[in-house]
Amino acid sequence: MSVVVHAGQHIAVHLPRVHPTRHAICYVRNQTVNHYIDLRGPFSDYLKGFSSKTRSTLQRKIRKIAAIEGASFECRSYSAPDSVREFHRLARQVAVKTYQEKLFDGALPASPEFVEHMRAMAELGCFRGFLLFVKDEPVSYLYLPASGNTVAYGYLGYDPGYASFSPGTVLLYLALEKLFAEQRFHFFNFTYGEGQAKELFGRESFLQADIYFFRRNLRNCVAVYSHIAMDWCSSVIGKMLDVLGLRRALRKLLRRSANTD
Repeated sequence: MSVVVHAGQHIAVHLPRVHPTRHAICYVRNQTVNHYIDLRGPFSDYLKGFSSKTRSTLQRKIRKIAAIEGASFECRSYSAPDSVREFHRLARQVAVKTYQEKLFDGALPASPEFVEHMRAMAELGCFRGFLLFVKDEPVSYLYLPASGNTVAYGYLGYDPGYASFSPGTVLLYLALEKLFAEQRFHFFNFTYGEGQAKELFGRESFLQADIYFFRRNLRNCVAVYSHIAMDWCSSVIGKMLDVLGLRRALRKLLRRSANTD
């Protein structure tokens, strides 16, 4: 199956899902909004982009977690090659508690190969890690790989025991404050997909998509249109669950199940 792929391509407008030509099939997937932040300038100017209510809410979340009785409160940053292993060790203490780890294997990877990859990134100045500590114990982690002048949203996780304190939101806020102060990077890229944190913190956005070009023949036509049919079925089922209120309930059930394992 001959195919040319342009992943993460910036697009000006939404494109047709399939566009057949005489010799090829153009198949467009993952058309989505990509949120990002311009890190140039002071953090105080960035905060002005929030409504007064949102700014107040964010500050209240920080005060709430800082006011835990008998607790110390700290955000630590990591960027040097010799800090990578410590960051990974402490972040994994949080990761093993998350539902992403227990259900989807979607937390910060545990493999030695990933640690070496982070260290190699750090050698190039392209690694940023942040940990939120309460009572001298890590409760949330944020891993940000970088490329050029752009730092990207990698892995974020938090201890579910502190969920009521919004530790992930607090850590992201404090990490952004440090990144603005550092003035090393120009942009913070939230990457593919929607999400509450991305929409809240993202200041600008653009459209992007994965664009595939297949040689036009019967086999490729069947493969592309079959894939579209499966995506459509999945979308319809998802919308039905939303209408019935089952998707949110299922997510809560899965998280509760993972947290009690």
